[in-house]
Amino acid sequence: MTRIDLALTHGVPSFLETVRVILSESQIESVIVAQEFAQVSPVLHEALCCELKAEEQLCGKPITIQYISHEAFKQRTLQSRAVVRTGECTPYANVIFQAGVVF
Repeated sequence: MTRIDLALTHGVPSFLETVRVILSESQIESVIVAQEFAQVSPVLHEALCCELKAEEQLCGKPITIQYISHEAFKQRTLQSRAVVRTGECTPYANVIFQAGVVF
C-alpha cells in the first residue's frame, strides 16, 4: 500500500478539500465510512454526504455509502491501494473511495 502524506499543518489540507479534489479527478462508485463518523462528527459527516450528492448530480451516477464499524474500517484499509493523510484532525474523518475507470 502506498502512503501519500499531504499534511502540511493542523487542518491543511482539510478533509473536505481533499475529498473535493479526489471527486473531481476520479470516477467514484462507492464510499465506506465508519459508523462512528456520523455519531461523533455529524457536521463533517453531513458535509461529506453533501459533496457526494453534488458529485452524483454532476456525473449522473449514484455513489453508494456503506457504514461499517471503525475496527472493520481499519481492517478494510489494509486492502487499499493507497492511503492519503491530510491535515484533518476531526475524529473519524476517514473515507475509503472505491473508484471505477474514467474514459
